[in-house]
Amino acid sequence: MNKRRKHAELIVVAHTHWDREWYLTFQQFRYQLVKLIDQLLDILEMDRDYVNFMLDGQTVVLEDYLEIRPENKERLKKWIEEGRINIGPWYTQPDEFLVSGESLIRNLMLGHKVGKEFGNVMEHGYLPDSFGHISQMPQILQGFDIDTAFIMRGVGDEVGQTEFYWEAPDGSRVLTHYLAAGYGNVNTMRPNPKDIKLPSWLADLLKRITGEEFRDFFDLRDFILSKASTDTLLLMNGGDHLAPQPNLTEISEGVNEKLPDEIIQGTLSDFVNEVRKKKPKLSKFRGEFRSSKYFPVLRGVLSSRIYLKQMNAKTETLLERCAERISAIKWVLGKDYPSGFFQEAWKLVLKNHAHDSICGCGIDQVHDEMESRFRQAQQIARELIKDGLREIGERVNFEGKDGEIPILVFNPSQWRRTDRVVVSINPTVNSQYGKRTSMPLEEKIELNGYVLKDLAGKMIPFKIEGEKLIPEDILNGVKLLLQKVISFRAEDLPPFGYRVYKLTPGPEEQGEGLAVDDKTIENEFYKVRAQDDGSLIIEDKGTGEIYRNFNHFEDSGDAGDEYNYSPPEEQEVFTSKGIKADIRLIEDGPDRAIIRVDQTLKLPKSLTKDRRGRGKERVDERIVSFVTLQKGVRRIDIRTIVGNEAKDHRLRAVFPTGIKTKESIAESAFSVIHRPTETPEGEGWIEKPSPTHPQTRFVIVEDGEKGIAILNKGLPEYEVTEDGKIYLTLLRCVGWLYRDDLQTREAHVAGPSYETLGAQCIGKHEFEYSILPYCRTWEEAQIWKQAIDFNTPLIGSRIEGKGKLPQEFSFLSVEPDELVISAIKKAEEDNSLIVRLYNIVDRTVEGYIEMYKELKRVMETNLNEEPKKELPMELNSKVPLTVKGFEIKTIKLSF
Repeated sequence: MNKRRKHAELIVVAHTHWDREWYLTFQQFRYQLVKLIDQLLDILEMDRDYVNFMLDGQTVVLEDYLEIRPENKERLKKWIEEGRINIGPWYTQPDEFLVSGESLIRNLMLGHKVGKEFGNVMEHGYLPDSFGHISQMPQILQGFDIDTAFIMRGVGDEVGQTEFYWEAPDGSRVLTHYLAAGYGNVNTMRPNPKDIKLPSWLADLLKRITGEEFRDFFDLRDFILSKASTDTLLLMNGGDHLAPQPNLTEISEGVNEKLPDEIIQGTLSDFVNEVRKKKPKLSKFRGEFRSSKYFPVLRGVLSSRIYLKQMNAKTETLLERCAERISAIKWVLGKDYPSGFFQEAWKLVLKNHAHDSICGCGIDQVHDEMESRFRQAQQIARELIKDGLREIGERVNFEGKDGEIPILVFNPSQWRRTDRVVVSINPTVNSQYGKRTSMPLEEKIELNGYVLKDLAGKMIPFKIEGEKLIPEDILNGVKLLLQKVISFRAEDLPPFGYRVYKLTPGPEEQGEGLAVDDKTIENEFYKVRAQDDGSLIIEDKGTGEIYRNFNHFEDSGDAGDEYNYSPPEEQEVFTSKGIKADIRLIEDGPDRAIIRVDQTLKLPKSLTKDRRGRGKERVDERIVSFVTLQKGVRRIDIRTIVGNEAKDHRLRAVFPTGIKTKESIAESAFSVIHRPTETPEGEGWIEKPSPTHPQTRFVIVEDGEKGIAILNKGLPEYEVTEDGKIYLTLLRCVGWLYRDDLQTREAHVAGPSYETLGAQCIGKHEFEYSILPYCRTWEEAQIWKQAIDFNTPLIGSRIEGKGKLPQEFSFLSVEPDELVISAIKKAEEDNSLIVRLYNIVDRTVEGYIEMYKELKRVMETNLNEEPKKELPMELNSKVPLTVKGFEIKTIKLSF
């Protein structure tokens, strides 16, 4: 036996994989986490030969533990400082496709910040269970001076061996190890596996060293060695929620006596160092990992509990693009920066970004608690936005007349922008301008005698959307104020800046509307007509192309689970095409027109009892779409409301572009990805290939002369066919966490077979997406600008200007538009401003950042805001930049 096997060096890394919430709630799992770390501390103190234990590459577990065991902080810190417990670099183990690129950076930033409180942070990109991997992960890791990655899901036959170089689109690369036998390949090394007492659904993961002459162990060892680049092999002693093995030292010594190989307790660093010493010839791979040949990437999580994805997109936008940017401005103007509130909000969000959480593949209570965390983060963000606008407004010079109401509209985007803004106006009066007094409710302002004007005195049409009651001035005694809510079109707003408008008494002027007739609306870009079945005919005035049957709906049965879509054996597909719709023109103004389309699909209530087909009982699925055109806005915006009464189905909006294509083009984190429309056959794959894919804010089909982009808010799953049909998933409704009878996945255990009624998504749902026909290519049409603006609201507020700033102002600009701002915030460690941007196209771009005030120093930093090099300036306020294709840059501006 010894003669036929090559000697190998086996490095055993003890660890646990800690899903914070999943088939149990956070508190239930935390109860077990406390026991695990208690045991670990005892083992480390009793066995000095127990080399190291890895706490799953995340630091949130430290906070979770110490909230219960604060008395053990120094005890825990001792072993971390000595390197016997490895922590970080992540705060939580994230999904990579369902969160923003900026969120991944904040996850690593917070992971480092928490970890460094305890001494050492493990500088390896440990991502053992993420459901596939984005193409930009090597660059993100290198941005934290991490030059290695450990991954499992998503790797197919692209790399050939377990060690390879993984390159990001900008050329950044990391030495990567593919966990070909999983992250728990020796999750037990007990001599008698019959002593193992674990749930039956985990049993197939545990048996590794059994039988005569360690047969299974040698099979595992030979399998890894056959794929390895050297004779140094990585064995992972741990698994999902497994406690440390107290006799690991003893077992390792015993196994060493019976094997020709050398087993060494060690760390990921030990493994990497040994591989590098041997200087193997390694292949390179550039791109994302989405293959499900060897491990399932669980593709259906893109649309499971889609309401969570929508809440996440909204929360990220409020934090990244609104609250932080407004707070950064007010800080530059001399106010305090609310760092503590941002940290709390980001912690709430990042806890929801753990892969089993944001993927929507847990029990109902887990996801109920996620909704609460999202709402709390949104509440913090909205308070910061409100306070920030008020404090910026105080710096503006507005010498108004009695009865005039100044409104500041802030543009969070980096380019000039025209779009609609919604503003809530407090019922306050100015008996003497500059002195604010509360108005009793019975004396509320009525805006029916008012007109809205811009700085040039031009009349701006506005609409009173309603009113709402809010408490204000709480610290001085609660005052209930009845706010008026208005909306209007703000035209050509300055980049990352504001303009002041004013409501003033005066006669209203009416303009010509955008409606052609009761079913047709038109602006300078498009003409849109609703057909009798509710689908849309769109004329693109730029190309002359006419697109038909857009935004019709297709519904199919789903016999899958939270992880995967799986059609029933006897599938029935229903469509809204040909079904009479109720169509009404509900608004027709000089700046906006809206058509309302009401439809009802008769859908099966659920699957049959044997789950082989869709049942005979029908329920009404009411679908209401609001189709909006705005003057000066190159988008056809759609808000669709679905009253879901059906179970076990998938509902999608369909856009038959007629553009023949071999690829789809979709936004991903810090990049744009081209994916083939042809789906591999997938013979023998553990999870069948799927035509559905992830997106961030847009998906595109084009032929070089014309194209169609479908923009979305928090709807991350799409499909594109070779004939150019785009499917946008709105709902995927299933009733099980996991099932073992899917057509689309082998009986690979992904979790326990728990029923999950909440994943059926019964009730009312609202979706927002937009259609954007264009000329030539997506780069020439700058599709990303409309996608970002569609997701990022203009923000308005009544102000009480008494400062010196002009009534229109831009604080910062970036040129050209291909350099997309990802973050503007105060630096973590000093009084500097951080501007992070990335190049959204695959070519080098020359550009600049320009600040409204003089700069003393400009530094380029890594993603963790650590200095790399000083940058030159022009005129003490302009910073020239050269940015490679898809490169991310972080710039620190000091005043």
